[in-house]
Amino acid sequence: MQDSVAELRKEAARALNQRAYERAAVLCRRLLQQDPKCADGWFLMGMVAAANGRITKALELVGNAALLDADNAEYLAQKARLHLLLSQPEAARETADRALAARPEDPLTLDTLGVVYTRTGNYDQARQLLQRAVAAADDNPQFHFNLASVEQFLGNLEAAAAGYERSIELHPRFFRARWALSELRKSDSDARGIDVLEHLLADSQLTAEDELYLAHALATEYEKDARHDDAFRVLARAKARRRARIGYAHENDARLFTAIRDAFPVGSLPARAQGDAGSDAIFVIGMPRTGTTLVERILDSHPEVQSLGEIQDFAMAVKTASGSRSGLILDEDVISRARDADALQIGQSYLQSIAARLGHDGRFVDKMPLNFLYAGFILSTLPGARIVCLKRHPLDTCISSFRQLFALDFSYYNYHYDLQDTARYYALFRQLMGHWQACGHGRIHEVSYEALTADPESEVRHLLSYLELPWHPACLEFHRNRGAVATASTVQVRQPLYRSSVSRWKRYEAHLQDAIAVLEQNGIEWRD
Repeated sequence: MQDSVAELRKEAARALNQRAYERAAVLCRRLLQQDPKCADGWFLMGMVAAANGRITKALELVGNAALLDADNAEYLAQKARLHLLLSQPEAARETADRALAARPEDPLTLDTLGVVYTRTGNYDQARQLLQRAVAAADDNPQFHFNLASVEQFLGNLEAAAAGYERSIELHPRFFRARWALSELRKSDSDARGIDVLEHLLADSQLTAEDELYLAHALATEYEKDARHDDAFRVLARAKARRRARIGYAHENDARLFTAIRDAFPVGSLPARAQGDAGSDAIFVIGMPRTGTTLVERILDSHPEVQSLGEIQDFAMAVKTASGSRSGLILDEDVISRARDADALQIGQSYLQSIAARLGHDGRFVDKMPLNFLYAGFILSTLPGARIVCLKRHPLDTCISSFRQLFALDFSYYNYHYDLQDTARYYALFRQLMGHWQACGHGRIHEVSYEALTADPESEVRHLLSYLELPWHPACLEFHRNRGAVATASTVQVRQPLYRSSVSRWKRYEAHLQDAIAVLEQNGIEWRD
C-alpha cells in the first residue's frame, strides 16, 4: 500500500507539472481514497483547483494539507499566495510568517514567499527571500524578474535594470520583462532596441498579452525618438486585441456608478462629522496617472505622516460587512447590502485591518485611487477621515491611462484599452466626484496636478492646511524619500518635480478626436 501511495503521489505531481490537470485530479482522488491523511494528496488537489481558477476551493484543499503537516513551508507559502488571490492580505501575511518560521530552503518556496511579501508591502523581507531564490536558482528568469521588481519599488534602479536584463538574457521571449525594462528607462533619451522589438512584434503567433507587453515597450522607444504617431499605432492595435478578448462593456461601469450615487443621495450624509473615528486617516483618490503617487510621496515626506501605499483594506471592509457572496469586490449587491450595514463597524474593521502596519500613532495615507468609488462609505464610516482628490486635464488623464499598462488581472481598469472607453469612464468619474462634493460638506479637498507642478509650495501649503498639519520643507523634497513605491510612478517620483507631462495630450491630438467628442457630449471642457 505504501508503494502504491508513493507512486500515485509521484504520478500526480508529474501530471500537475505537465499541466495535465484532469489526470492530476484523477490521481489525487485515487491517492486520497487510499490514504485520506496524505497531505501531499490534498496539496496537489489544491494546486489543480488553483490552476483551474477555483481559488476558494484551492484554499480549502491546501488548508487541509497544512492541517496535516503544519510546518510544511511549501504548503503554507502556496496557502499565503491563495489568500492574496482572494484579496485577503492579512491572512496572506500571517500565513507567510508561519511559512518563514518553518525555515524554507527550496527556491520556489522562497520565491513564492517573496512575491507574497511584495504584494503585502513588506519589501525588505521580500528582497531577502528573492535574493536567496535567485542565488539558489540563477537560471530561473522569473526569479530574477520578481527580484528586479522589488529592487525597482525600493528605488534601486540599477539593480532592477540588471535583474530585468538577466531575465531577458535567460529567456529572450520574456516579453513582460522587456516591458518592465522599458518602463524603468522611460526617461532615458537613448532610443535603443527598436529593431529588436519591431522584429519580435511582427510574430503573428504572439498571444494578445505578449503583443501588449511588446507594444508598450516599443511605444516607449518610439516616444523617445518623438515618433508619437508610431507609438499610438502599435498601442492602439495591441490594446484593441486585448479589449476584444476581455469583452469590456462600458455599460457595466455606468450601472455601478449609478448604484453608488443612488446609495448616497445628496443630503444623506450628516453636515458635520459625528465623532472622530478615523481622524488619522488621509485617503488620496483620483483617476490613475493624475498625480496620486506624487501627493502620497509629498505627504509621506512629512514627519507626522506615513503612507500605507495602495491597499484594498477599505474595499474589503465594505465587502465583508455586506455579507455579499458576489465574486466581485464591488458591485450593486455589495453596495446595497453594505449601505444597510453598521457604518461605524465598517470603519472599525478597516482600522483594525491596518493597525499592524502602522509604525506610529500619527496620520497615515491610504493611496488607493479607486477609493473614489467608496467616498460615500468613507465619509459615513470614518467621520474623522479626510479625502484628497487629484484632478488633471481630461485629455492628459485619458492619454496617460491609455499609454499605461495596468495589471492584466485587475478588471477595474479594463476601460483603458480604448481611448473612447477611457473618456467615457473619465466622464463617469467627474460626475461622481461632483456628487461627492455635493454630499461631502467640505471634507474632500481637490488638488490640481497642473497647479501643483506650477507652484508646488503654495499648493502643498494649502493641502497641509486642509489636513491640519504644520508646514514642513521636507514635503518639497519628496524625491529624497527612500520609501518603497509600488505604482507605475515608481521612477518619476524619485526625481524632482517636473512639468514635461503637462499638455502631453497635444502630441497625440490627431488621435484624440473621438475622446474629445465624448468629453464634449458630457459637457466637459478640455481646451487649455
